[in-house]
Amino acid sequence: MNYKTILLRAVTPCLSAILALQTTLTAPVVIHQSQSSIQESEQATVYTREEQLLEVEDTSDAQSTQDTYLDSTPATEETEAELETDEPIVLDTSSQEGIARYVARSIDPDARAGSRIYYPYPSGAMAVDLYLNGTRVLRGQVAEINGTIYVPVQRFADMFGYDSASYDAATETVKLYSKGFELIARVGQKYITVNQRIFYTGKAVLSLGGWIFAPLESMAKAFGVTLTVKKGYYEAYITGSKKSIPWADAYYDSTDLYWLSRIISAEAKGEPFEGQIAVGNVVLNRKRSSEFPNTVKGVIFDKKYGVQFSPVSSGTIYNTPTSSAVMAAKICLEGYSLSTRALYFYNPKIATSSWIGRTRPYIMTIGNHKFYA
Repeated sequence: MNYKTILLRAVTPCLSAILALQTTLTAPVVIHQSQSSIQESEQATVYTREEQLLEVEDTSDAQSTQDTYLDSTPATEETEAELETDEPIVLDTSSQEGIARYVARSIDPDARAGSRIYYPYPSGAMAVDLYLNGTRVLRGQVAEINGTIYVPVQRFADMFGYDSASYDAATETVKLYSKGFELIARVGQKYITVNQRIFYTGKAVLSLGGWIFAPLESMAKAFGVTLTVKKGYYEAYITGSKKSIPWADAYYDSTDLYWLSRIISAEAKGEPFEGQIAVGNVVLNRKRSSEFPNTVKGVIFDKKYGVQFSPVSSGTIYNTPTSSAVMAAKICLEGYSLSTRALYFYNPKIATSSWIGRTRPYIMTIGNHKFYA
């Protein structure tokens, strides 16, 4: 054996060790998944960190072990052209790719929401793609929270224009103004006020990172545009341009508002706000029914089968209504209804007769009132 052979045998293990160490240091972290799980994902899907999406690569061709890499490193910033060609994300958890897409929609409470603004979204919030007349808008700033799509009030209004805004930190209330337009949103309330009309939101207005968020459906109504939410996708589409919203005194029938607010106040004072709305729904449902008079006042003072509402007999129908009763009446006159079938209600704790509960189909209970068809 010559000296060259001896030297080569001595150096080779060292070189092998160095190469192995270099490979170890530079190799990506691998999270192993089952063979069947990997086979379900056939194509690479790359998302940006801005949307809180994970980079999922199919490595079946690159490695015999078919490992799947999960890399949360920020991806390169997408161009505006690329943003407009995003594919809809379907909620499909039957495949690895579907699961990745679903997880990708979850918004980290501490994550960037776009335009260098941080919104502390609550756990479980899901990102929603919003389009205005075909153009994607408010990227990263629209989220579904507990089943309701929310948007930042001022940033949504920016798309349609307004002249000035004010914010009251003590009451957490934002007000937007322009000629012939006034919008008020207050944290905690389940409605927004537009030109003194009440648009019921169903879910409370929120404060996220100092920004006030309101349900998208009510905001779209406030600006007179059409909203379509794509079922099965986290996508919402707005079409049209800002329209003038009639003020309350021109929109509501003054006689209907007068009597409806009074019967709600007299019958449901102290009841939950939804319970007050439900009482108003009963009156309007009767108005639409052929079994009852066709006016609000006629329904309230109907005596065909005896007095229908006890406040008519007691005289409390003439008392000044509470502010919440007026708001509930406006919400009912806007067309919002907790039940289109409810025609009767009573409080079993104080009622002198239980014939309604014995003869009519039960619908729901709100507060102290039970409602029937």
